[in-house]
Amino acid sequence: MFRTKTHSREQETTSLTTENQGFRALTALRQEPLKTIDYWQQSRVTWLIMLATALFLGVCSWGFQYIMHLNPCERCVYQRLAVLLLMLVPLIMMLAPKNPGIRIIGYALWLVAAAYGLDSAIDQLASYGEFDPFGAVCSMRPTFPFDLPLAQWWPAMFMPTGLCGSDNWSFLSLNMAQWMVTIFSIYLISAVVCMVSSLYCALIRRTS
Repeated sequence: MFRTKTHSREQETTSLTTENQGFRALTALRQEPLKTIDYWQQSRVTWLIMLATALFLGVCSWGFQYIMHLNPCERCVYQRLAVLLLMLVPLIMMLAPKNPGIRIIGYALWLVAAAYGLDSAIDQLASYGEFDPFGAVCSMRPTFPFDLPLAQWWPAMFMPTGLCGSDNWSFLSLNMAQWMVTIFSIYLISAVVCMVSSLYCALIRRTS
C-alpha cells in the first residue's frame, strides 16, 4: 500500500514537472522568440524531431507506392530527393549543434532541399488541373541535379512509374500535391526562421 502511494506521488510529481517545463518553454518563446528558437537549435533533440518528420514523409511515400499502389510520377521522385536531403540536415546539425560552420552547411542544405521540393510540388499541382493521360508532360526519364543517375542507382526510390496528376487521393480535401506544397513551405519558412534567430543571437553576442 505504501509503495503504491509513493509510486502515485512520483507520477504526479513527474507530470507536474513536465507541465512546468512546457509552460516555461512557451513563456520563453513568447517573451524572446528568436533567442528561444536559437537555444532550441543547440539541442540534438530538436534535430531528432526534424529527422523524425522527414523519415515519416519517406515512409509515407513508400506506403503510397507499395501499399496503396499509387505509382510515383517524375515530380514525385524529385520530391523524394528533397525529403532525403531534408533527412541529411538534422544528421549534419547533430554533429555539433553549437558550431557555426556546421550550422551554415546545414542551413544551406535545408534551404536548397525545401526550395527544390516546393518547386517540384508546385509543378505537380499544375498537373492536376490539366491532366491528360494521352498528352502527359511527365517524363519517365527524370533529370536530377548535376545529372546524377539516381533512377539507375536506386530505381525503387527514384524511378517514376506513374503519370503526374493521375491519382485521386485526398486527405482533408487536399490532394497530394497540395499537401506537399504545404509541407515544403513549412520546411522553408522554418529554415528562414532558424537562420534569422541564429544571426540575431550572433549579432547580440558580438555587440555585448
